[in-house]
Amino acid sequence: MFDSNKKDNSIYEHQGYIKLDLFKQNNEFQKLNENFKEDLFFNLKNNNISNLGGFRSGNLNINPGKHGPMFMNFLKLNNFTEYFESLTGDKLQDYEILYGGNLNLPKSKNQLFHTDGNWNPRMIIVNIASMDITSKNGPIELIENSHNINLPYWRFLIKSLSLKKKKINLSKGELLIREHRLWHRGTTNLSGENREMLGIMLLKSDKIATT
Repeated sequence: MFDSNKKDNSIYEHQGYIKLDLFKQNNEFQKLNENFKEDLFFNLKNNNISNLGGFRSGNLNINPGKHGPMFMNFLKLNNFTEYFESLTGDKLQDYEILYGGNLNLPKSKNQLFHTDGNWNPRMIIVNIASMDITSKNGPIELIENSHNINLPYWRFLIKSLSLKKKKINLSKGELLIREHRLWHRGTTNLSGENREMLGIMLLKSDKIATT
């Protein structure tokens, strides 16, 4: 269950992200997760993954299909709306909900640091660990507090040399909530097995995106 509190809000405002340990022991989450992974593996087995975006680098975009809205409904039933609004200072109803995810293949390449789209409109990304994500299978690497830095790419690369970088390990059932403006990259999967992660993208309506 999400619990709105000032400590989380302060961490999120400073870092641009927060990691939450909420559903590792939740039976409903585990059932949702098993169904998602079963369909994912079936689709990967029966389709040409080379057609998916990101195949050359080994970091593929995936579509969770019907499972995306099911996970979102599960989050809402666990007080996500109140937590989101406390964390971001925005109303959830002002955001469009999109679904996706990432599949990190064995021997993938380190990505270049990037943000997920333009500075505006604001987007909040909820990553859900459907498996344990460790230093061996390609965790996401973040540059803390970089969501407050609006610079051209070449200038940011110079500045990034002095900024704090952190690889985020997640246990199955943990969440990573982050600003899309936070600079990050996918890292190399050294495990020899695929590593997947769900993503729920909350995109602020252009009509009200003023910052």
